[in-house]
Amino acid sequence: MPRVALITGASRGLGLALARALAEKGWALVIDARGTEALEHARAELAGKAQVVSIPGDVSNDWHLQALVEAARELGGLDVLVNNASILGPSPQPNLAEYPLEVLEQVYRVNVLAPLRLIQLALPVLKPGACIVNVTSDAGVEAYPGWGGYGSSKAALEQLSHVLAAEQPEFKVYWVDPGDMNTQMQQEAFPGEDISDRLPPEASVPGFLTLFEGDLPSGRYKAREIGQKWQGIQGFRIALTVADFERAAHFYRDGLGLAVLEEWDRPDGRGLILDAGRATLELLDVPQVETVDRIEAGRRVSGPVRFALEVRRLEVAAQALQEAGAEVIHPPVRTPWGDHNQRLRAPDGMQITLFQVGNAKEPIS
Repeated sequence: MPRVALITGASRGLGLALARALAEKGWALVIDARGTEALEHARAELAGKAQVVSIPGDVSNDWHLQALVEAARELGGLDVLVNNASILGPSPQPNLAEYPLEVLEQVYRVNVLAPLRLIQLALPVLKPGACIVNVTSDAGVEAYPGWGGYGSSKAALEQLSHVLAAEQPEFKVYWVDPGDMNTQMQQEAFPGEDISDRLPPEASVPGFLTLFEGDLPSGRYKAREIGQKWQGIQGFRIALTVADFERAAHFYRDGLGLAVLEEWDRPDGRGLILDAGRATLELLDVPQVETVDRIEAGRRVSGPVRFALEVRRLEVAAQALQEAGAEVIHPPVRTPWGDHNQRLRAPDGMQITLFQVGNAKEPIS
């Protein structure tokens, strides 16, 4: 049975770009939009690749939201719910001092209350571990003159999402900023201006797919910062095996002037971690390398140079590297110092340690 996604506002812009990407992957789709003709064009395009149910209507109408959820139920339940539909309000955007309250009320009804109501209705048809994705904006966290109406509605949606994530830990709840895009809404926000320098919505799609298909924790994300499958590298380290530890330490620490971040001298070996700017350099004597290899790989496998990458999600990063051609040397292990590590070999033979620190918020699967 195919995975199922419900995407509001899917006749154009980001919503249509997301629907296209999921259709290519064989997902079944429930889509909506206010414009009947534009929605039918989208449905006809997508139907050649996936099962698509299109329901025209306004998300501020409760009967329409109920129809969307019923369609999802008939498809077997939802893996992903994307609250993408929203309205800008007046164009050009007025200052709050002149903002018509009856229009602001409608902005809140569409941008805040409708997403919440759809989530309420959809909870019974969400599959275990499903994603709830609320599309937000940097206007929800930054104070841009003239954006008080739209921006405050997105700020409300963000806080709503944050609380929902705390209340519904069985689901993954994301509030996602797609970035500035060359869309009709963006043009309406800047009437008469040339917005051709904005990226197309497709540039934000990979980040959303990472959330849909991965296991990142609930939270706020910028779509273009998570476009790679294993985005989340926290640190890069080069580990050197050195036969003459004192001489190497003198060279790198004193000669290059690299600051000492950590140093140890134990029965199983010596080690030194030096600050190398945007990376760290780790010096290990041979006994220490043998100890680390035994922990991570069960045997001595390292050469003189090894890369160590700190990642947020060990299993996601390891899977991505394997798909790119890496060979697994040993399954993941919990180290004596509390981290989760896995040793792999790159196609060129380079040894790579992936490590997720033991106090990371995200547990290893």
